[in-house]
Amino acid sequence: MNQVGFVSESVVTELTVEVVSYVLHGVNEKGIQPYEDDIGLNSKSVEKLGLFVGLRLAERLLYREVAFGGSTPTDVARFIGQHVWRTAFGKKIDRMKHMDKVYFCLIDNNFRWLQGFTSLKAERVVSNTDNFFHEFTGKPGGNSETAVCLAAKTDGLPHHNDVLRYTVGILRGITQIIYPGGTIRIHASRNENAETQFVLDFRQLVA
Repeated sequence: MNQVGFVSESVVTELTVEVVSYVLHGVNEKGIQPYEDDIGLNSKSVEKLGLFVGLRLAERLLYREVAFGGSTPTDVARFIGQHVWRTAFGKKIDRMKHMDKVYFCLIDNNFRWLQGFTSLKAERVVSNTDNFFHEFTGKPGGNSETAVCLAAKTDGLPHHNDVLRYTVGILRGITQIIYPGGTIRIHASRNENAETQFVLDFRQLVA
């Protein structure tokens, strides 16, 4: 336990690895090749689990942290980059960029939860839009998405996009508590320099 009474970040990291692995592959314990529907179901379970964790985490943080007193996009981004990251990883986010104070990019130079997970060769982006999660490999839609996702899920190991999906779910749960009723889209990706970027997009959708 650290000074504020939370579980060690290394313990949380190991627990995250086990939880994501169990949710993704627990349904397929007999070693049967999973079908596409099973893969989608397991992925949605990871997303939903992250959402529940985020809701609970936000409630605990708001109970402990009296510093959060605003509800603007800047307040939300700072709360996540400082208090949420410090609670989960023992540090603040490494960098935060913004555009017009409605589009924030939180950058973690070495996102600890991705350690021990296999990366995919194709560029992966996990996003949350209106409570639905999407992933793509450069071309939205088409069979290439299914093929890459299927290959990722059938080799027996979780991948970076699984952890990012879980993390995006957590962030979605947190923002539902601290930014209720507001429009926000959340994206996560990892670049070739091992930097993980979490985008909080507060821009209004144009009908």
